Amino acid sequence: MLWQSHLRPRNSLRRRIEIGVFAFLLSGILIWAWQYTPSALGLALHKKELRAALVSHPHDLTFMDMNNGSDQFELVLLRGFSEHIGARLQLHPVTGPDEAHRLLHSRRVDIAAGFLTEPRDDLGIAVGPEVLPIQKSLVYWQGYGGVVTAISDLPDGTRIGVTSSHTLPDELRAISTTVGQEPRVEFIHYADGPELVFALSRGYVDYGLLTSIELSRLRRVHTELRRAIALESRASVVWLFPPGLDDSLIDSAHAYLNILRTGREFDLLFDRHFGHLDVHDLVDVISFSRLVEERLDQFRPLFEEVALAYGLDWRFLAAVSYQESLWDPTAVSATGVRGLMMLTNATAQSLGVADRTDPHESVDGGARYVLQMLERLPKGITEPDRTWMALASYNVGLGHLLDARRLAEAGGDDPNLWLDVMAWLPKLAQREWHQQTRYGYARGWEPVIYVQNIRSYYDWLVHLFPQPNDHPDRSPLYLSLPLAL
Repeated sequence: MLWQSHLRPRNSLRRRIEIGVFAFLLSGILIWAWQYTPSALGLALHKKELRAALVSHPHDLTFMDMNNGSDQFELVLLRGFSEHIGARLQLHPVTGPDEAHRLLHSRRVDIAAGFLTEPRDDLGIAVGPEVLPIQKSLVYWQGYGGVVTAISDLPDGTRIGVTSSHTLPDELRAISTTVGQEPRVEFIHYADGPELVFALSRGYVDYGLLTSIELSRLRRVHTELRRAIALESRASVVWLFPPGLDDSLIDSAHAYLNILRTGREFDLLFDRHFGHLDVHDLVDVISFSRLVEERLDQFRPLFEEVALAYGLDWRFLAAVSYQESLWDPTAVSATGVRGLMMLTNATAQSLGVADRTDPHESVDGGARYVLQMLERLPKGITEPDRTWMALASYNVGLGHLLDARRLAEAGGDDPNLWLDVMAWLPKLAQREWHQQTRYGYARGWEPVIYVQNIRSYYDWLVHLFPQPNDHPDRSPLYLSLPLAL
């Protein structure tokens, strides 16, 4: 039937060109889509949130002020980074690096942090900026191991405990080969540092692998922990990012940390979280641990009672008292200060303390004295610097602390930052400086040591006694008592 052929559309030249152009464009779009790498920063900004996996470590939580103000170093950095890119931080707490890696691979988070190191066995995960350089050490428990001069000195069959957060350093990888049918060394994995230390204390492993920060923290609680050898290979705490995305978010992280390091923010953060860890040597650690066992139980109810009355953390009061008297109510110094809180006679009279050797009167008066120092500081000083400067005033006198602040400001430093003021306090012992001040000469190095010690003891006690709800909101009752400079 000839008429049916007229019903078919004619395949004109124009139509063939249109089909060809369409096919070409479609092919181009498909190729672009196949090769396209999504913008990690763009995705975060589109969602207006930065999803972060954070591994929580016992050694990364720092307690900084008298009201038990605490924070995690990398959490502070993540908050700042989210603000830097204009996104809201959505935190995903995880128990270890393996869980963080899974979230990165599934793209359920945009970044992972928490003392993470580069995962050598997972090449897909993108490695971001270095947060901190760290040193790793082999450690042992006194009685079960000993110092070694070189990794090669470890005998065959040595059992080494490692935590899930660590990749093996090059030195340990080099000896992880087998000799015949027996392993050169045996690596046993544990969830975290405290679990590894427990294994060391029971002799389940001969040595453990810890970072310098972990060792500083854990040795405060476990005085039997010793360093066997510091490893030479370099290690870094880094931030990790999902595979398959571009480097835009990584570049932003580099830029943010560079901004912090170019200014002073990074140094201040590091000092606030870790500046007190190396204040005490092993002898101090052993002495403190011994007196915790021998004396603290006797006075803990008193510290708790007074702390409750003034809305403080009892562990803070205990730290101040240890620094002052080693928890000895009969302590007397060469200058005449005495008691658990080592009050001067003039200070005791101003506080209404009749008997400085009475433990309750001393601790109650000392607590009010610290709080009054805190209240009399200029309002522009914020925590935790405010607590630290109040402690310095307790030790050297508020007038001398204010002198050091004035010198710091005149010298171009920030009088509201303890890190700056502590650098100027020792100058009060030098004539060229103290003659410029209102209150004159002072042994200005003493309050610096004093504050750093109390920071260390307080952090120490909180990790020894991590009970919650020991610190109600501060009461303003202490404001009613006068205090002379």
